[in-house]
Amino acid sequence: MLLKTLRTNQPFHFLLIPFIAIALWVKSLMNSVAFPFYQGEDMMILYKPIDYLLGENPLASTVTALLFTILLAFLILKLNVQYAFIKIRTVLPASLFVLITSGLPDLHSMHPVYPASLFLILAIDRIFNTYEKEVIHSNAFDSGIFLAIGSLFYLNLVFFFPFLWIGFIIIKPKVNWREYVLTTLGFALPWVAALTYYLATGSSDELQLTLKANFTSHQTFLRENLAIQIYIGLLILLTLLGSLFLLSQYDGKKISSRKYFKAFFWIFLISITLIMASPAVSQEIIMVLAIPLTYLISNYLIFMKRLVWAEIFLYVLIAAVVFLQFSWQLPKLW
Repeated sequence: MLLKTLRTNQPFHFLLIPFIAIALWVKSLMNSVAFPFYQGEDMMILYKPIDYLLGENPLASTVTALLFTILLAFLILKLNVQYAFIKIRTVLPASLFVLITSGLPDLHSMHPVYPASLFLILAIDRIFNTYEKEVIHSNAFDSGIFLAIGSLFYLNLVFFFPFLWIGFIIIKPKVNWREYVLTTLGFALPWVAALTYYLATGSSDELQLTLKANFTSHQTFLRENLAIQIYIGLLILLTLLGSLFLLSQYDGKKISSRKYFKAFFWIFLISITLIMASPAVSQEIIMVLAIPLTYLISNYLIFMKRLVWAEIFLYVLIAAVVFLQFSWQLPKLW
């Protein structure tokens, strides 16, 4: 049974995860297409060098995105090993991350959200690392730095700044005012450096256009595709079932695990708010949403009393992801 294999923690999984990713991306590797950026989406200061290096080579873009996906999956795995969100050691969160993010064929090419997600995970790690620590000054400063660097790849990450403060409050209730200052200072410094560069090079008009485009462009990826609507609906169903299951076992969780899942909820909440409130946010936000969802859904599938249903849900998710690779751009619903 596939779930039985993925829920274990064996050395061969370090080869299995890349294999799963490559298998799900094989169609995109054979027929690579560049991401359909709107104007300004790929113009953030730290993403421009990557875009320049990739040039007009769709295959290079796809391979780079695939490597980022595998790297992020291993970071997802590292977080679970380090902080034990789930009671048992398992590679299922990493495998689910690859599955969930592979369900959107447009994201089988390089996008600023990939490096941004990496720095978001690093910020999460610095926040979670403060549990039961007395002095957290460096953690607060580092988390701000990491999130700011990520936002200089993918602008919408700036909206996750409140998560830094909320995260520290959840993980360590007695937060000193210095931590708020250090978090803000850490977040501000990369942006000050970026603004200084734009002003020094006379590129302030370019910055203004990039910021405007990132806040005002209108995306319609969900409305225009029936297959994606069904896939998102499946993710919503698994999220609801996983949430209800987590609530049912909440009292039995370790205090640290409760705090970590509370923090993940705020990442989920901010992501959903961005989808509803920002017209420029598109399918790329699934990369960010997948971070908390992998742990939530993994917890559900691993500890379900009727494992046959867990197997069914996993196979349905795999089938949906595979189907999407061959049915991209189905007719509109209206």
